[in-house]
Amino acid sequence: MQGLMKKMELLLELPVFYTEDKETIPKSFGTFPEESPFIHAPFLIKLLIEKAERQILPVIYKDENELFFICVKGKKGFYLTGPICTNKMDFVRLHSFYKCYGITRKEEKYPLRTTLYRIAAFAAVIYEIENGIAGDINDILKENNLVTENITPKEINRAALEMQGAYEKICHHTYLEECYIMECIREGRPEDVRERINAPVGNTGTLSFKEKNHYKNLAIAAVALSTREAIKGGVSPAGAYQLSDIYINRIDQCTDMDELEGYSGKIVCEFAKLVAETKKEKGMSVYTEQCRDYIEKHFHNKIYLEDIADAIGISQGHLSRIFRKDMGISVQDYIQKFRIERAANLLKYSEAGLAEISDYLCFHSQSRFGCVFKQYMNMTPRQYRDMYKQKEFRSG
Repeated sequence: MQGLMKKMELLLELPVFYTEDKETIPKSFGTFPEESPFIHAPFLIKLLIEKAERQILPVIYKDENELFFICVKGKKGFYLTGPICTNKMDFVRLHSFYKCYGITRKEEKYPLRTTLYRIAAFAAVIYEIENGIAGDINDILKENNLVTENITPKEINRAALEMQGAYEKICHHTYLEECYIMECIREGRPEDVRERINAPVGNTGTLSFKEKNHYKNLAIAAVALSTREAIKGGVSPAGAYQLSDIYINRIDQCTDMDELEGYSGKIVCEFAKLVAETKKEKGMSVYTEQCRDYIEKHFHNKIYLEDIADAIGISQGHLSRIFRKDMGISVQDYIQKFRIERAANLLKYSEAGLAEISDYLCFHSQSRFGCVFKQYMNMTPRQYRDMYKQKEFRSG
């Protein structure tokens, strides 16, 4: 059973946990060791198991964030999986989910997005594997009062195709995914780059019908993009182009397919590492780095200089002097600038309203948010959204 569940996790990109009762901490089958609500929120396990004990078919629970969780009662225990969403999540709702279940993470990752019918299909598969009884998908939806979710024949067909062809996903990396990786290079965060490129986010597009040329082209594109971002991150053009030339020559001479396939990830990590090393060479204090890291982790909460100083172990005055010397601005001004940059991203890439963004970024009021945003961007938040919002997020 354990081997089958590991394969299910890999195939459907969903973590599966097992517990014998609602008091025991569930154990993961190991394929997805990420932070999970099942680890951080015992109340969720209790709720799901209590529901599962009252019905024969699997439980599909929809929470206040419109995320779905599955609980399947087995012969000796319970199988848990989720979260899964059926609609687009913006950054604000994503943060609300993490906060609701007490999960603290530097980077908040989006849950798997799929159709409700496919969620029920996954529950049915676990149910059949464990109990040897076929569970009808429509009966499972009816049992969980989800028949009003307006599942269309088109969605049913799509779910069947997804289940049948899960190995053959052809989705491209999204524009936002690329933006995030480029930001990591620019800011010198190789560990974040490594974590993202190792995540199961889908396949790249076909850059050549010859497999070897495809991976060579992909690697060369990674070199070009990474070189540009490294220069933006403070690396000298000479240093960036030197590393660029080294990798282009290696790519050109490489004939090993396994090595070629891994080049793109290796390249972006190396450029991010080069930026990080350059920042250290420029003499930025470790306290400034720690201060920036603290702000990045807590920007959606109230941040006080006293709390930062206590967290990194120096006095407020000393931190203020070091930070201003390294960054050229005060800690509070840096926090404001950081929040405005995040606000700009939310305005461009999410459907969150102005009030939601203001609250998420911890401004006292929407009017204060508008005032500060205009001070930095020379236009109101609404004007910025109208000018820069990406087409893929426009309604209609």
